[in-house]
Amino acid sequence: MLWHVLKYFLQPMSVEALEAEISAVSEDIERQKAVLKQLERDKSLLQRQLNNMRDPITRLPLEISSEVFRQCMLFYRDHPTGIRHIPLILLQICRAWTDIALSTTALWTELYIALPCSRGFPAVLEGWFQRARDRPLDLRVSINFKGFDPEGAFDHGVTAVIQRHSERLKGLEIDLKDFANPLHIPFEITETTPLSSLRDLAISGRGSTECDWYPLLQLLRRSPNLVELNIHNLILDRTTLNEAEMLSLPHLRRFGLGVRSSGTETDEEILGCIAAPNLQVLGLFGLPTLSEGLLPFLERSSPPLKRLSFDCLQLVGPIEVLGTILDVVPTLSELVIVCPTEELIMLLSDVLTRSHPSRALPNLHTLDLQFSPVRNLTEASWNVLLPGLLARRTEIGTVRVLVHSRDTDSVTLDQFAPSSIVPALKELAAGGMDFWIGPDEQNLFSP
Repeated sequence: MLWHVLKYFLQPMSVEALEAEISAVSEDIERQKAVLKQLERDKSLLQRQLNNMRDPITRLPLEISSEVFRQCMLFYRDHPTGIRHIPLILLQICRAWTDIALSTTALWTELYIALPCSRGFPAVLEGWFQRARDRPLDLRVSINFKGFDPEGAFDHGVTAVIQRHSERLKGLEIDLKDFANPLHIPFEITETTPLSSLRDLAISGRGSTECDWYPLLQLLRRSPNLVELNIHNLILDRTTLNEAEMLSLPHLRRFGLGVRSSGTETDEEILGCIAAPNLQVLGLFGLPTLSEGLLPFLERSSPPLKRLSFDCLQLVGPIEVLGTILDVVPTLSELVIVCPTEELIMLLSDVLTRSHPSRALPNLHTLDLQFSPVRNLTEASWNVLLPGLLARRTEIGTVRVLVHSRDTDSVTLDQFAPSSIVPALKELAAGGMDFWIGPDEQNLFSP
């Protein structure tokens, strides 16, 4: 380069000669650039080989390294944003990890979506689902339109992407936060395509979330193969609830329901619209009666129910029907009652002490009574319950009396079971009945 400059000063050159020299220098620059680019590629390749030698993940077979990555997802499964962030983090470590992540389709089968979302998110969503290839999808959707116009804030591009892949949806969880408009907006994702692969559906609100029952019913009709259904903390519009036709869910095994109906005091009307002939687990919460919805539902469905749980916090209707309810579920092996009243415990004990042939609950193995600090199991209730336990001493294997309390440091057994009852409980324990008495974290009973 210096020679070209000196030559110009020592021997003046013509315009044509200078242009030729410039062209020659330019060609030399391009050659040097090509050499530098090749050297950079060689260095990158060598660095990648060195990283692979140092990184134990890359020395593993793909099946094992993929399983390691999948375990990362399981670790953050209860944290929705972790489901979305972990795969993207794995893509940014190095080329080898990127290749493993893109080859691990299980990383891309779950996704958490928070609506409203950014305008470019539909493209991200499409790419995410494509990386999962043909595997079933689990989708969590959180909808928070507080301060937004729902019609303007809802991204219909997201709807279009989900509709294209709706046949692959295996699990769908919808969380309605600060959402007071009818439920038809988030359910637009299922307007046209049946959800024949959907097995698990969960919809929850914030206790004051008002929703139209009809779109929810239509969603269930498009999901004929549901295995698990949970609906909690919603207020359903009663006008369409009363007009709903009967819905049969023949594959439903687990059903959790905790809703209210607007314009009425009865929470069990939704049960009047559903038949589940193969149901095994049923949980009902916040319901004021046992007779108006639960009993007809069980009589109509005749399910092989294994576990029944309900709470008595808002129970105001007659409870004498409890015996009839327990009569129609002879397959029941686990009964969970939250905050039972003394009257209900008396009815339960009467059911347990019945003699053949009218004996109810012949397969009952676990009795679970759960209390709050303000409603505990009194000595009188223990005296009422004890004859029922004695009558089933060879059949009931586990009795749990749980008290949900934040203060568990100074609790003692006599706070939950009076000393006059303890000898009888120890006699039952010696015969093989297991007891858990106390808070969730601590069993205060010792046989």
